Amino acid sequence: MRTMSTAPKKRRSRTRRTSIFLGERHAPLLSRIMAKSIDTVIVTAMFFLGAAVWTPFGLVVAILFAGVQDGMWVGQSIGKRIIGLRVIEDHRGLPCGFRNSLLRNIPFMLAIPFAGLPILWAVFLIGIVPILILEAYLVASLESGTRLGDILGNTLVVEYLDDGMHQFN
Repeated sequence: MRTMSTAPKKRRSRTRRTSIFLGERHAPLLSRIMAKSIDTVIVTAMFFLGAAVWTPFGLVVAILFAGVQDGMWVGQSIGKRIIGLRVIEDHRGLPCGFRNSLLRNIPFMLAIPFAGLPILWAVFLIGIVPILILEAYLVASLESGTRLGDILGNTLVVEYLDDGMHQFN
């Protein structure tokens, strides 16, 4: 007679991306702010450089880059790479992909057209700023450090060491 184990079986994901999440240490708020500030400078530069060619082109490039930036370098935007953070898929521990990056960055993607066009600043202040304030509040107040975008994209931002291992608590 075979005895059955009560422990749940671990499922292996058949994907080219490998699971790298070994423990969790959520990224500190200050680190996230610094990384987002770097990314915002880059997105702003892309907007103005693209706008120098053709105004709608700058807007499209900035929005698209803001959307996919966390999925471009194995879960790290340029700012996150510099600061030592990584975006991972919650529960799977895999680096954030393009789909998750687009979903998690929807609040920022929505803010770009309103912030970049002076005519729409009133809409930006009334509609988008409260969403961005909610984002900051969630990161600061929730133990998990998740924001609205993390919930939409099913992601977490964690500290990441240069040797390829996550920082443990």
